[in-house]
Amino acid sequence: MKINIKSIIYFTLSFIAFLFTGMFCYTTKLDLALIASFITLFCTYKIFKISVKHLNSFTLFFLLFYTLYTYSAVLTVFFDVDGRKLFTESTPESACAYLFVSTLGLVGMSIPYLLEIKQISIDKSLFFIKKNQFTVFALFFLAVAFIGEMTNIFRAGGFEILKYGKGFYQSKTGDILITIPSALLLKIGYFFLGLRMFLSYELNYLKVFKNKLFITAVTISLPLIIIYLSVGFRGHLLGVIIAYLIGYSYFICIDKIKPKIVLFIFLGYSSMAILYGVRGQLKHLFTSGNWERFNYYVFQEKSYLVYFNPAHNEFGAPYMNYIKFYNDKDNTLLYGESYLSGLLIPIPRFLFPFEKPLAITYKFRDKYFNSWKKSSRVAGSGFSYVMEAQWNFGLIGPFIVYFLSGCFFWLLEYFRNKKKFMLFFPLFYAIFFPFAQSIHRSSFGFLMANVIVVTILLLALVLIKLILPFKTSSEA
Repeated sequence: MKINIKSIIYFTLSFIAFLFTGMFCYTTKLDLALIASFITLFCTYKIFKISVKHLNSFTLFFLLFYTLYTYSAVLTVFFDVDGRKLFTESTPESACAYLFVSTLGLVGMSIPYLLEIKQISIDKSLFFIKKNQFTVFALFFLAVAFIGEMTNIFRAGGFEILKYGKGFYQSKTGDILITIPSALLLKIGYFFLGLRMFLSYELNYLKVFKNKLFITAVTISLPLIIIYLSVGFRGHLLGVIIAYLIGYSYFICIDKIKPKIVLFIFLGYSSMAILYGVRGQLKHLFTSGNWERFNYYVFQEKSYLVYFNPAHNEFGAPYMNYIKFYNDKDNTLLYGESYLSGLLIPIPRFLFPFEKPLAITYKFRDKYFNSWKKSSRVAGSGFSYVMEAQWNFGLIGPFIVYFLSGCFFWLLEYFRNKKKFMLFFPLFYAIFFPFAQSIHRSSFGFLMANVIVVTILLLALVLIKLILPFKTSSEA
């Protein structure tokens, strides 16, 4: 490990740009603050790239989703293109505050990445003996994801809850005791499916569509994906695609983006934007049969176009919540209380000898969305990782929390490149990879609950491995 001189230069520029961001935010000059913040973002990208090397890494995907969750909403407010009226309570001061704390968090997270991670050459032959194991991992996680979500649905009231939309679905499935994190398990399963397919086909990636394992895996997971799409969880589909691609490219160091990848991303995002935009009209069409209404809004008014703005879907949720928090001047600092109580979330209520502490998401819901009090979560609006940090420790909170998160993420990338962990680490990497997307609109407790549930499943996998030892496999 060593500190690269280029990283020091980029960090210095990043910090100077952050100071200007703070100055412009203090004087409510959002346009100049955005420019300075984008300089910090660019310098942070360079620091991450120098340290990690891989574009196909947890760190770079974290930065991608950070960019979407942070800047899409602020830019929407700045250019006054809030077609869905999600940010009607936004003020220049709240936009500047959100931009400031988010940029401060990014500065804190970049510090551990000043240490450059040594890259090693990977002997893929070592992994061919793991092909059968990766097959079992993929099918295991996909099967548990499917069974788990079916269990969640039936315990929450049956398939009837699907027709009421995303918010109602989240509320009902979140209200049951120990909700199985099926979306997370689905992404882990597809990570291993991608990893397994690469060991068979390497760069001949189109051949996977004829592979029996691939067809079986998609067949197992397809009903679950359809359920998610029917209620509006486009993010889960995006997460599944990314998890598969990261798994497939896990043994490859991708250091630049080819034009065809950009085209693929654009087409994928466009498809999901249209899907998100027409889902409400499709629901109305299926329940009422009113084709004229569907034709008017979809084909004539093209109402789905507004959803091409990332802030008009889930990427705008953290800022929407932050506005509520910022505009309330009666907030008191929690001083780490939400993080401590978050560690207790996975423990069932009946095991507590005392009243179980209320999770931060419940407190937020009860205070700012009181009409949703019968729901289990902030139905449909998610939460905000940066807001939780500020709520606990004030303006310095995002720096502290993101610095500690950055230390953990850096270690995740560091151990990925250690030979003695090479055969074990894909499993560990797969567990945390989905959080590169979900962390930005989640609370610490939600993440901890998912980690603990997945850890229990990993113990089950260890038992399976002990009972059914995997033999060396030949190439498929």
